[in-house]
Amino acid sequence: MRFPEDKIKEAILHPDPEVRDRATSYFASSYSNDPSIMAQVIKSVETYGGHDAYQLIGRSRNLRQTEESIAWVIDQLNNEQSDKYENYVYNLSMVLLAADPALLLPKKSEVLKARHFVPQLHLAFIGPLGMLSWGEAYCWRRLEELCEEGKDKQFTNQINLGHANRIVEALARFGKESEEKVHAILGQTVEDYSLSPMKWMEPLVARLAGEAQLESTVPLLISKLLTDGGDVLNEECTRALTKIGTPAVLDAIAEAFPNAKFHFRLHASEPLERIHSDLAVEKCLYLLTREDNLDIQTNLTHALLSQFAPEGIEAARRLLVGRELDFDGRRLRNYLLETCTLTGERFTEYDEWLATEKTEKEKHWKKVKELEGDPTGMMLFALEKLAGKKAVDVPKDKPALPPMTPLTLPARKPEAARKIGRNDQCPCGSGKKFKKCCGRS
Repeated sequence: MRFPEDKIKEAILHPDPEVRDRATSYFASSYSNDPSIMAQVIKSVETYGGHDAYQLIGRSRNLRQTEESIAWVIDQLNNEQSDKYENYVYNLSMVLLAADPALLLPKKSEVLKARHFVPQLHLAFIGPLGMLSWGEAYCWRRLEELCEEGKDKQFTNQINLGHANRIVEALARFGKESEEKVHAILGQTVEDYSLSPMKWMEPLVARLAGEAQLESTVPLLISKLLTDGGDVLNEECTRALTKIGTPAVLDAIAEAFPNAKFHFRLHASEPLERIHSDLAVEKCLYLLTREDNLDIQTNLTHALLSQFAPEGIEAARRLLVGRELDFDGRRLRNYLLETCTLTGERFTEYDEWLATEKTEKEKHWKKVKELEGDPTGMMLFALEKLAGKKAVDVPKDKPALPPMTPLTLPARKPEAARKIGRNDQCPCGSGKKFKKCCGRS
């Protein structure tokens, strides 16, 4: 039986900041509609202060906001001390950008006048408020115009996807009124994306299916994911499946999963992790018995731990015992230990692995201190941990940046799944966020 959600909610107030972050992530990753989660986050920040609060606040972008939580965020942005904490005011500002525009409209003037609201985000904040007056037909027309203008563009930084996503959110207000058109677009087969607006329309409409929670689109989203339309479409399909979040999603994934190609199994592991239910645990356990790829086994085991399912503890232990741990292995071990810290569960190697992790973190911070003022050395250190090689073996020449991948190319290969974002865990094994660790360089 999964660990009770009430206990996970209580852990948002845990003394360990990493446990607080993990508990908040549990609800944020599933796009929880429970307004009491944000109230608990606020209580946690007020209890422990703003020093590490940017992590909880950053996670809170995906939580449901209320009039009370919006008022609290504005108060924090007006607090003269708030800008003393790393990334705190930026993440507070981003919470407002992600909130329901209908809640924000009465507070528009207060937000824009707030002492620490990030000035560069003013336009992004105002845009969705203006879209509240847009009708369904006008939303579709603007989305079609944007995709048409971008039909000769190949890369995501060449069009304004942020604006497009806000149009999608505006369209989602009309719910099932767009269902027929969503089916028509996702039901198309596009042979050539080179000069087609569909290269953008497909992922945006997949996103719309999730925002509007159109369960009828699940077979279409699964089909798109099976055919591998590239990273952007694949990621929007998995996001949509997670936001729809019904048993039909889990059934469809489990049916396609065993015989699907690697890219599908890689991406489809995400909804199995983020749709929190006993059925998701059942599907993960079943698929694990039929999976022989270590990367996918790791993903499914990670999903079980994310569900706080006790079966995940033994599954993770079996994957880790006797292995020389690479980046993914250390990440799984950290997640296993973190899960047990929160739930109180234990396994044979718990104390030994906890001590090992503590030693590794101490060595890491000692090395980081030695490399202060040496950004090249810091980056080589991070690459060493990620690649499993000594820094002396890593080429000293500046590595060439990989070319940006056109949307029409196949999905990322396993190693691309290890791309490190600023808020991801640092590859050096410290257990800290990349931007708080090696990413400082």
